[in-house]
Amino acid sequence: MDGKKKASGGNLGKGRVRTFVLCNKKARVVVCNYGARLLSFCLGGKDVVCGPKSPAAVLADTDYCGAICGRVANRIAGAKFRMKGRGFKLVSNDGKNHLHGGAVGFSNRYWKLDEQSNEVAMLSMVSPEGDEGYPGRVSVRACYSLSGTKLTLTLFAFSTEDTLLNLTNHVYWNLAGKGSIDGHSLKVNADYYTPMVEHIPTGAVQHVGGSDFDLRRLKCLGGAKGKGPLTLDDNYVLSHTAVGNGVRPVACLASGALRLELSTDAPGLQVYTGDGMRELPRGGIALEPQGWPDAPHHADFPSIQLRTGELFTRTICWELQRNK
Repeated sequence: MDGKKKASGGNLGKGRVRTFVLCNKKARVVVCNYGARLLSFCLGGKDVVCGPKSPAAVLADTDYCGAICGRVANRIAGAKFRMKGRGFKLVSNDGKNHLHGGAVGFSNRYWKLDEQSNEVAMLSMVSPEGDEGYPGRVSVRACYSLSGTKLTLTLFAFSTEDTLLNLTNHVYWNLAGKGSIDGHSLKVNADYYTPMVEHIPTGAVQHVGGSDFDLRRLKCLGGAKGKGPLTLDDNYVLSHTAVGNGVRPVACLASGALRLELSTDAPGLQVYTGDGMRELPRGGIALEPQGWPDAPHHADFPSIQLRTGELFTRTICWELQRNK
């Protein structure tokens, strides 16, 4: 699988889309070097990852399908922040805001393959000083590890200067393998969410009880009878601390004979029902473990600062299971 993309302003660099297969007797996973993307996750021959499969489609994708998003996933209002009394102006790529690392985030970079075996692929990249407006030179490593029907992504990073970092994977899931996600049901282990106005948190933390945001029990994404489908692009509160509460189950997605169990140590989970997907609206649902959106502008949100010499880590586990 090969595809080439020319450099853009010296940021993308020249490269070739390369894929790496992880497999065992139960599952088969494909990742690629462009954006360190998760392209497919097959169980019994069914691919439950929604998104591009060919090199040309991967390079043309604008929905962050399966990609590592960074330096900062989600939005930073006004594309600016202050740290240690100093102001930083970031690239505005979502109206006046900064989204998923800017115009050329980690999702649009060629990552280096450092190690591969039958069940492990380790990739890395370096984000230079001043990249999209951020301070510090950041080195990042992503390790995909397959065990049975469980795929674990572990992210590591450190910076030469104090900076911001909030990494996630933006994979879209469709357990039916095709069509809409409206027949899926979703459960999120969260009592609170962060209300937003035009995708920017108001600063409040609100209980989900009595609202459409209550996903503490499995809820059909197609909506209840007589109501429209559930439309979400919102952050659920998994923890009020930046380090979360360790790796623990946070969500369950179910459809037909399959269910996906999601575990992470992240403090937040962005749930996006894919209504704005360009190729197939609502063709997949993104469950993005991450820090809370616009954290630099809310002192009581978990911090996404990465200090000089500190090691950033984030773990995301996806496990496919058959319903009994």
